[in-house]
This record gives sequence, structure tokens and C-alpha cells, in this order.
Amino acid sequence: MRRRLFVSGSALAAMTTRGTLTLLGGFTAYWLVALPLDRATDATQQLALAATAWVVLGVALALQPRDVRVQVAVLVCVATALEIVGSIVWGAYRYRLGNLPLYVPAGHGLFYLAALRTAALPLLVRHGRAIVVAVTAGATAYMVWGLVRPAFAADAVPDLLGFVTWAIFIRFIVRGRYPLLYAVSFVLTMALEFYGTGLGIWRWSPLLPGLWLPAGNPPTGIGAGYAAMDALTRRFVATLRRRRTAPVTSEVAAAA
Repeated sequence: MRRRLFVSGSALAAMTTRGTLTLLGGFTAYWLVALPLDRATDATQQLALAATAWVVLGVALALQPRDVRVQVAVLVCVATALEIVGSIVWGAYRYRLGNLPLYVPAGHGLFYLAALRTAALPLLVRHGRAIVVAVTAGATAYMVWGLVRPAFAADAVPDLLGFVTWAIFIRFIVRGRYPLLYAVSFVLTMALEFYGTGLGIWRWSPLLPGLWLPAGNPPTGIGAGYAAMDALTRRFVATLRRRRTAPVTSEVAAAA
């Protein structure tokens, strides 16, 4: 049972079902509108779109418990660093204007918050094992399709990056602490990837630079990204908490 708690117990208790569904609906509606708008913007207009994303994130976080705000804030930092490396430096994928749109870091925060709260819904928790099994089976079937698709489409290549990222996803599902969160994140990530790449907002490189791994657009297992980012985020949060409490503990020991 303890493995189902994605944030602290007090923070989880404050997450009402109605509030979670409202957040998820608002998150979905926002990106259904924002990404098509981005397709028609230049770099200056994109800043206005980014401002709205940060405002939405700020409002959403203001309504959350402190533990959740800290966790999401750290995730935004982790995701932004990985975006800079993955897109700007490495070139594994590129955004439409060749930049890192400033709405993307805020989008990661909104996405992570939506995933945390959705995975804590009582209905999903009750059927957690079945959901994890179903998502894992679907992810596996899609990964296999990415490998065999070239036999049916002359212009396709085996999605080896999809296979690698799928393997990472399976590792987190089998050995990670929060398989339901990873399954929910995988589904949400793939939905957003299909939508964003379909609109041409970003595009994955057919060959991963340096490694020369063929990749789909999007890679079939890229939904594993949030499992890895969640693990990094929790490590950083735990480190921050230890550093914050260490001086207090030392002072108490000295006084004794």
C-alpha cells in the first residue's frame, strides 16, 4: 500500500477527485488549444503563449499542498535541463523554430502535476494492477509494431530508440516504486507526443545523433521519459530535505 503514495500522505489527502478531474480536464483543454496556436506563431508571439502557460502553472500550484509544489518545481528544473541537452545540444528532437519554447518548462510542470494527481485517483488506485498490466501490454505491442513496421512501409525504419526507451519503461514498471504513476505518465506522454508531432510542433530525428539509433516520430517507448524524470526529481527532493534538516539536527545535538 505504501508504494501507491506518490507524495506525502497529507498532500495526497488534500487531492480531491473533483479537483483532480478539473485539473486534468483543464490541462487537456489548454494543450488542445495552445499547440495549434503555436503552429502559427513567430518567436515573439510564442512568448505570449509561454506567459499563459506559466500563469496557468502558477495558479495550479497555488492550489496544491507545499510538498506537491516543491516536487513539481524540482521536476520543472530537471525537465528543463534535459530539454536543453536533448533538443538544443544533442538534437535528438527539434522544436519548430529551432529553439526551446518557453512554454515547454511550464508544460512539464503542468503535465507532472496532472500525472501525480491522476495516478492518485481512488478508482485508478483500486484497479492499479490491471491498469499497469494493460498499459505495459499496450506499450509492448506498440514497441513491437515499431520494429516490424518497415516490413509494411517502404519508407520506415526499425524504431530502435523506441525499443531502448521501452526497455527503460519496463525496468521502472518491474522495479520502480510507483508503477501506477509510470503507467499513467506513459499514456499521457504518448498522447501528447502524437498530438505535438502530428501538428509539427516538434520532430524527432530519424537517427539519434552520435548513437545513430533509428527513431520513430515519436519513438514508441518515449513515454518512459517521465518515469526517469520522476526518479531524478525524488532524489533531488530527498537531498534538499536532508540538507534542510541537517543543520537543525546538528543544533539540537549540540544543545544536548
